[in-house]
Amino acid sequence: MIRTNATLRVLIGALFVAACASSPEGDHGETADDGHEQEDSPVHEEGVVEIGSEMLRRMELRTAPVSTRVLPVQLETTGQVDFEQNRVAHVTPRIPGRVEKVQADLGDRVTKGQVLVIIDSIEFGRAKSEYLQARAQAELARQNFEREEGLFAERISSEKEMLAAKSADLEAVARLRNTEEVLRLHGLTDDAIQALSYDDRQASLLPVRAPLAGRIVEKHVSIGELITPDRAMFTVADLDHVWIWIDVYERDLGNVHLEDDVAVTVEAYPDTIFRGEVTYVSDQVDSHSRTIRARIDVENSEQKLRPGMFARVVLSDPHGAASELAASLVVPEGALQRDGNRFIVFVRVSDHRFARHEVQVGRKADGFIEIQSGLDPADIVVVAGAFLLRSEASKAEMGGGHDH
Repeated sequence: MIRTNATLRVLIGALFVAACASSPEGDHGETADDGHEQEDSPVHEEGVVEIGSEMLRRMELRTAPVSTRVLPVQLETTGQVDFEQNRVAHVTPRIPGRVEKVQADLGDRVTKGQVLVIIDSIEFGRAKSEYLQARAQAELARQNFEREEGLFAERISSEKEMLAAKSADLEAVARLRNTEEVLRLHGLTDDAIQALSYDDRQASLLPVRAPLAGRIVEKHVSIGELITPDRAMFTVADLDHVWIWIDVYERDLGNVHLEDDVAVTVEAYPDTIFRGEVTYVSDQVDSHSRTIRARIDVENSEQKLRPGMFARVVLSDPHGAASELAASLVVPEGALQRDGNRFIVFVRVSDHRFARHEVQVGRKADGFIEIQSGLDPADIVVVAGAFLLRSEASKAEMGGGHDH
């Protein structure tokens, strides 16, 4: 009886093991119920992202080895576009008057000498009249002197009379020259002065001309108003060249020199690089900001740069010391990802695993960034699609899932 019970217990145990082996809960194979292989979800370790084959294919990651390269010494900063002050003119009347006609408007391109406005000035009319009188008197004095000179040669008149006529002629010429100069100061050309006549019914009308070629960037005049020499009617600016002002920190002053090459970009034209050079570095350091004012002269023939624009500036310093120009460990700019106040790079560990490395960066030039620490020369880094890996890592840190 005891043997029979033992035999039953062994038989029951064998049946139980067989049942467990055939149960669905005991199946630990690599295939799903439909017989197809499943894609593994990304597996995340501390600082490591592991990506399945299908997701890796969709990400289209691209990698490149860490390299060494000699980077030029560059300084990145910001600045503001301004007029080149040597190419800006404020157009003002030289005498008071009333605006008779306005012949230019805001935004117009004008040539040097082009008439912008015509004013009616009593003072100008008086200056014209004085010139015409002086011209007539000078002509009369010249004729009288020539006559007296002839009479003296024939011994008909005395030397005293001849000398008196000569003196009167010289005085008349001096007065004429003085009235001519007044008209020039009022803006008349020599040809316009010579063309003046007594029958001019618009003698008091004075044309005010553009002092240089450029664009009208300010206008403060309208028909009928009274204007005076202390008030600008127009501002004309030649925008073919502009200035960009930057503030250089005291610690960076050693990397900024006159004639250093400069590359400028602005938000309005992000794909356009404007070229210029440093033309001025201040001799004073601002005691509050500890910066030095510097000026960049930029060619702007297409006039895309407008005064007041915010600009990003990269200065290339060819005067760097030999130690500064030594080869550096670098990666392409696309490899670098910002994580808060830190910079990270993803290093390929294997075909499916990528490790996140925090790095210290230095100079940036020619599409590469200097890596001061955090990478080894033998590392291979992700240079395209790194932001997708960063996204996967962030999901893992927050406990998020992944779609396939």
